[in-house]
Amino acid sequence: MAALAPIPLLPLRSPGHGGRGVTSQRLLSRWEILRRRFREGSPHEVVEEPLKFVLFLTGGVEHEFMQLLGGSRGPYVLIAHPGHNSLPAALEVAAALRERRVHAEVLHLGDREAPGRLEVLLRVSELARGLRGKRVGLIGKPSPWLLASCPDLRALEERLGLSFVEIPQEVRPTQAVEPPPGERVEPGEEELQTAAGLHAALRDLVEAEKLDALTIACFDLIREGVTACWALARLPSEGIPAACEGDVPSLIALVLSHLLTGLPGFVGNPVDIDPKGERLLLAHCTAPLALLEGYRLRSHFESGTGVAVEGRLQEGPYTLVRFGGRTLEKGFFVEGKVLGEEERRPDLCRTQVVFKAPKGALRKLLREPLGNHHVLIPGHHRDVLEAFHSLFLSEDFHD
Repeated sequence: MAALAPIPLLPLRSPGHGGRGVTSQRLLSRWEILRRRFREGSPHEVVEEPLKFVLFLTGGVEHEFMQLLGGSRGPYVLIAHPGHNSLPAALEVAAALRERRVHAEVLHLGDREAPGRLEVLLRVSELARGLRGKRVGLIGKPSPWLLASCPDLRALEERLGLSFVEIPQEVRPTQAVEPPPGERVEPGEEELQTAAGLHAALRDLVEAEKLDALTIACFDLIREGVTACWALARLPSEGIPAACEGDVPSLIALVLSHLLTGLPGFVGNPVDIDPKGERLLLAHCTAPLALLEGYRLRSHFESGTGVAVEGRLQEGPYTLVRFGGRTLEKGFFVEGKVLGEEERRPDLCRTQVVFKAPKGALRKLLREPLGNHHVLIPGHHRDVLEAFHSLFLSEDFHD
């Protein structure tokens, strides 16, 4: 994820509290990470940021903080240093904010782990900045079996700064387009043309509605003999995160994958699990082409019609992600790796992926499940995703 513009940092200093020589510039020059990633900002600039950073130069600024910023929603990162009662003031303000159910984290520069934690929080800030203003298309309604995957959209808009655009299920394949390339097994020419036409139609819709991401009720299309699997393999590889079955929680994870890595994520059904062996088998009838080492064109597993993708996901490190709850206040994040083993079971969706997790990590998936679809994001990003979830979606700090 490319670094964004320097983040505004609000310095607070009490004139009557001593420490006249304690300035934001001196602290910025002393701590390299502050100098490199921040600039001094006004209260208005800081309030406008999704994640708000405040530097406590001295104590005695608690009331000033509340006067300047106390009316904003947060979340906040309160940065303190080892002198001039900076930390006591930050602790007092953090406690007051938390009493108001506003999330505030204190970062103490005297802590040896502070630079690493600040890097994580800066990446969280970039994620939150990246989400703001995104237009997310919802084509049709979630599939009826997604009982735990229908969050409160208005709450998510408020917390994440994106907007959902509800679009009636009226997408129809266009005509006269090139069929999907690649080895094919079951699909005929007409099915290939239809799959390519749906991809083209969704591309047109993305442009017309100025969408940044979308999810589609793909099983409604199957009743008309059309599958969206090929389109959902192409769009993410073209920079448009796209999820199937009208699934919003998965789509949020896919958007985060794109912002974090510049790459799509893979959505899969957890179809088989060996907690003792720490192995999870995920399967789906589509996979983003950008993550595949190779693929074949197959029919859709459940319906036996249309065009699906049987791909081989690139092996290596991934983070397994699932958001759950009415406002996505619950989260499941596991770092592991995709193995190079090729599964082709005939009783499962076409693309099948073996994920190897750390010891004990998969037990929670069975004991505290958040739902069906899980997302594999390339690379290891648990710290950033957990921090993002805690600051922006955690149920502890939202009404």
